[in-house]
Amino acid sequence: MKTIKYTSPITVLGVTFKDVREAIDHAIHGKPKGGVYVGEDSKRYPCFDFEDYATENRYFWNLVFARSRDELEAKLEALKKLPSNADYDKFTEEMAPMAYWGGDTHYGVVLTQDIGPAET
Repeated sequence: MKTIKYTSPITVLGVTFKDVREAIDHAIHGKPKGGVYVGEDSKRYPCFDFEDYATENRYFWNLVFARSRDELEAKLEALKKLPSNADYDKFTEEMAPMAYWGGDTHYGVVLTQDIGPAET
């Protein structure tokens, strides 16, 4: 496990994403980048009143990466079954390559060891 800034590039399976937001964009739109598929299991930040619901746009993000759509579907099925903590963190090295981001600019992106480059 390692942690990088949310604005840092992420290289996974030989493909570099500009930052975690680009990887999330590929997951949401279901479009692979350079043959790398990205899947997500996310949860919206808690909302407590009408103002929260009107303005809150942050999510907790669990991202998995795969070389094929079939591999991605299998990983997503397994990911959705994993337990999470209060921050919807399902991070596990067993799902490598995988990333978790708490969805706010003050959080780093947690990566499995097979993803780079790393910053400390």
